[in-house]
Formats: sequence, structure tokens, C-alpha cells
Amino acid sequence: MEAIQFNDATRMHRYACQGISVNPNPPRVGEVTTLALALKNTGPEAITINRIQFMVAAGFGMGLGWEQLPPIEHLILPADPQHVEDVAVQWTPTKGGHRCVRVTIEADVLPQPLRIGRNLEVIESTADRRTWHVPFRLGNPENERMPVTLELGGDNADGVDAVVLINGRPVGAGRPVWLNAREEVEARLVLHARTEEAVRGLKTVEAHIQGRFIDGIQVEVYRPAYTSRHPMMEPETEMRSAAESINEPAVMLAH
Repeated sequence: MEAIQFNDATRMHRYACQGISVNPNPPRVGEVTTLALALKNTGPEAITINRIQFMVAAGFGMGLGWEQLPPIEHLILPADPQHVEDVAVQWTPTKGGHRCVRVTIEADVLPQPLRIGRNLEVIESTADRRTWHVPFRLGNPENERMPVTLELGGDNADGVDAVVLINGRPVGAGRPVWLNAREEVEARLVLHARTEEAVRGLKTVEAHIQGRFIDGIQVEVYRPAYTSRHPMMEPETEMRSAAESINEPAVMLAH
């Protein structure tokens, strides 16, 4: 588990933090799960942490409802770059499957609480695959009907295509998905490799409401080079049709 340097808590930790661990992962129904966080203080003075709040969402996605776990309060983080402070809470899920974890940290040196999350999916693929489907849920956390817009990001744009589908329909960047208050819908991130060479790709999807960042997910895919003389057998039809229809009108999902 990577320690979070408290003096360098930047944007990168918002939803793809490597300093949060889940064990076992994915959680199993009725089995105690440990959520842990590693902190480090590389500054010249000790830091007083007033409150650490762990939260768990029932699924993998953005704009979902959160279950708050008992907080950890009043922790002193010594000024020692070699010291790593491990904090953990335990939680017993009533449903199985992937979970998003969010942690809010309040400290005397922060003008506002620091929010970090673990909405991260890592795919270790076999060489014969070139298309991957990552299901997630998209929600509107507000108390009124709102348009949710999605922004795709990441690297390796030349080697890996990415399309978001909401209820089976492609959603272009910046096009609103209208959702009722607290409504959640099924979504998928479809990734497709254009090459038979080795693939190392990172893709992100971020959700916004009226320009305000809500949450994001990060998907990493690793695949060795395909060396067989025979072509890959996976059809590309779904990825191609999704890309061709990306300019359809806004998706209206609210009833």
C-alpha cells in the first residue's frame, strides 16, 4: 500500500488513490473487511488530524450513495518522513461485489477537508483479448433532477479506444445525462485495443453536474503482445457501432 504524503495531497488522489486498501477485495458478504489508509508527514512540524471518515458505496461508479463508518478522531502525525501511520476500520458488507471507498480527512493544517477515494479497476488481461467491458453505476447525488456530464481522459489514445454506454447507448463527452434526484443507472466503459502489440492503458471517466466535479473512476488495462499467426476472435462490431453513433442527442433517462 502506497503511503499518502500529507504535504502533497494533490488532485491525483481524488478517486484513484493507491494509499487506500480493501481486504479482502472484492468484499464478501458476511465477512469482516478491513479498510486501511497509510499517511506520511514529510513536513517540518507534527500535524494534528482531527477526524478521518471512511465511507463505502454499494457498487463501482460515480454519484452513488455512501455508507458512513465510525470515524477515527484525534491523531498526531509526527514530522518524520520515514514514519508511516496506518489507520484502519472494519466493516461487514451485506452485499457482495466491488466497492468504491472514500475517505475524508480533517486536519489543523487544511483549510478544508481533504477528500480522497479508491474508484480503481485494474485489468490484467490475457494476450488473446482486445475488448474489455467495465460495468459501473452512474448516479445523481442531488435532491433534484440534474444533468450529469461525463468526461473521458487517460493515456494511450492511439492504442486503446474508449466509449461510455448508458443503458446500452453511447454518451459523447459533454452531453448531459438527465437523472432524477438520487437516481442511479447502469453504465459501461468499453475499451478496445487497436493493436496486437503489448497494451498498457489508463482511462478515466469523470462526472460533473453544472461544471462541478462529482466523482470519477479509473481503469487500467495491461495485456501482453499477441503473438499467434491467427487473428483474434473477438468481434469489433459493438465498439465500432458505439463510436459511429457517439453524436446522438442527449440521453434522457429520468422518468
